[in-house]
Amino acid sequence: MKFEWFVASRYLRSRRKQSFISLISIISIGGVALGVATVILAIAVLNGVEHGLKERFLANEAHVVLMLHGSDFFGGYTQRIAQIEALDEVVAASPVVYSQVAVFPEHSKRIQDVIHIKGIEPAKEDIVTGFSRFVAGSVDFQNSPLIAKAERLSDNTVTGGIVLGARLADRLGIVKGDILRLVVELQEHPINPDTFIPDLSNFVVIGLYESELAVYDNSFGFIHIAAAQKLYNRANRVNAIFVRLRDAEVAPQAAPRITDTVQFSVLEGLPIARTWMEVHAPLFAALRLEKTLTVVIEALIILVAAFNIASTLIMTVMEKTRDVGTFRTLGASRGSIMGIFMIQGSVIGILGTLLGTGLGLTLCWLLSSNSLRPSPWWALIVAMPVLLQVLIALRRITPRPGGFKMALWLFWLVSIGFGLYCFVKPISLVELGLSQIYQMNQLPIKVNWFFVGFINALSFLICWLATLYPAWQAANLNPVEALQHE
Repeated sequence: MKFEWFVASRYLRSRRKQSFISLISIISIGGVALGVATVILAIAVLNGVEHGLKERFLANEAHVVLMLHGSDFFGGYTQRIAQIEALDEVVAASPVVYSQVAVFPEHSKRIQDVIHIKGIEPAKEDIVTGFSRFVAGSVDFQNSPLIAKAERLSDNTVTGGIVLGARLADRLGIVKGDILRLVVELQEHPINPDTFIPDLSNFVVIGLYESELAVYDNSFGFIHIAAAQKLYNRANRVNAIFVRLRDAEVAPQAAPRITDTVQFSVLEGLPIARTWMEVHAPLFAALRLEKTLTVVIEALIILVAAFNIASTLIMTVMEKTRDVGTFRTLGASRGSIMGIFMIQGSVIGILGTLLGTGLGLTLCWLLSSNSLRPSPWWALIVAMPVLLQVLIALRRITPRPGGFKMALWLFWLVSIGFGLYCFVKPISLVELGLSQIYQMNQLPIKVNWFFVGFINALSFLICWLATLYPAWQAANLNPVEALQHE
């Protein structure tokens, strides 16, 4: 073993008078570890939220939406869909009637909500957005048994079936088989022009839509495209074409090609192709900004831990002034003295970084694992002998051989790991009342391995830089001044 490594390893171990400095070293390691674990966990949560939102948006939405300026209706959509599907990057396209209506249940006397209505062709919509995968119930908007049953039990004329967002149905107090009334528009009274009569259409709830995306589950209803065209008296006309691409990331390049392929006359209006990135740009920009700020804040936490390392080394230099003077007198170079303290600080930084990485990745795994956990009481039972051993170690009741110490440390680590496994569970956003904000039911975790490597390198660099001044100070001690009082 080289001289510098040998001396540095001796300084890192607890010895009688230096036990306080060793305790500070352990605290420094813990500070670095907590900083690294925190930043890994925070970025994993932000990555998980971003990835989860992106997956849900792409599973429930089209990659490109083609419409006219002002959302006007247009005809000839069958031919235009064929033109769009002929493009190489396009998987499928579906016609849609998209609008907002006021709604209230059959048993209610007043309007209770305003929702988005999407008139679709189920077969085509399935290819574009995977519609039926999220429906609990029937998707047969015209011939569902629930429609026939509702017609027998009610005197009202039923226009068709509707698939309602699960949260919306819960908020309105509606279950499958109930009738929901849609207020499409207000018509002027034929006798009294100052009075308006609501144009009502009755739809039977034949299924519930649950995608874990609150914007859909909380405010959307799906009906057949023919029923939607009938509601607005727009036979064979739609106001949007939803397009699915082979690769969602090429949407910005594909959108202009789609508008160039589908020709509209001047009388029809100006076509607009909006991508999923444009629709949700503010949200993803906010997430990226939040991620950047999180990295900066967590880097400052690691920097604070690095200051602990610097203070530890400064105290060590003060404590080891006599040793440094002796080494210099025996011929040790300034570089060797500087290397001793740089090695000591670097080892603290490496240990803290590795422990923090292990802790951060462990917490990420526990927060994303839905496996059944033992009762937390088991963790407390296991922790009791660990606490007893800690108390015995602190009071130094009996000396321990090296092998026993290693086994004891291993036992502590296993016990702490078991305690974490019992206590750390996936976080339910539904229970916290945050599911509508984050558009998902469970807090998602996604580890970015490139970032894990980056934060490890950054942490070690910060800790290494923190060793330079104390090491330089030790290297420049005058041997005569260091030994003048000995």
